Amino acid sequence: MAQPMRILFVSSEIVPYAQVTAVAELARLLPERLQEAGLVEPRIMMPRYGIVSGRRNRLHEVIRLSGTHVPIGKDRETLKVKVASIPGIRLQVYFMDNTRFFKRKGVYADKEGTEFPDNVSRALFFGRAVLETVRKLGWAPDIVHAFGSLAGLVPLLLSTEYAEDPLFERARRIYTPDGLTLKARLTAAVLEKLKLPGDERLIDRSLDEAGRALADIVAYPASLQPVERDAVQFAAEPDAVVEQAVSLYEQLLSSVPA
Repeated sequence: MAQPMRILFVSSEIVPYAQVTAVAELARLLPERLQEAGLVEPRIMMPRYGIVSGRRNRLHEVIRLSGTHVPIGKDRETLKVKVASIPGIRLQVYFMDNTRFFKRKGVYADKEGTEFPDNVSRALFFGRAVLETVRKLGWAPDIVHAFGSLAGLVPLLLSTEYAEDPLFERARRIYTPDGLTLKARLTAAVLEKLKLPGDERLIDRSLDEAGRALADIVAYPASLQPVERDAVQFAAEPDAVVEQAVSLYEQLLSSVPA
């Protein structure tokens, strides 16, 4: 029997912990069903927002994974990694926790709907926190599937500062858009402040657009109309979604040079 595919699922939101868009359901469905079928060895990571109750969800800190100092421009922010099991199934979620970026009671905006002005910095912290945590785990993913705007910088990080890391150098990148039209933009000034490359594909783009531009494949949820001609659109029916995902992952892995 072939070895299960190692897939890192990185999502802005996951049911039942946070749900703003359809990606929250996809990011739960795919690892659950694919692990049950023995096709995938998953790791799942998302931010630990202030809306995620530690007591109710039985979160506990993983000391050996915590303590990383994540660079954000000229600053460094300390990462805490917490873990919880999704109720009723055999899946764990790793939560990237940081007081400055994620303690607030909202995913992208406050309860009045005002978007957080530092969403780009939050996305950068989340992306680097995830990849640094994978480094500490010593776990090399075959595919990194990022979902939603706060995961939008993960394809960029994999193709630049983590490109020559032995754990990630062969990993293929998939991005699933959330369809949000956030105000946050990767202006030249923001890229310079955060010490990110001034790639012309990023200038003045949203986080969602950045994820789409740097991924190997863009895979849309059923509720969103694809923009790119070569993009994939998942079906609405769960069984069909799972079949599509398996085909997509196998297609990507078959294109990796030996």
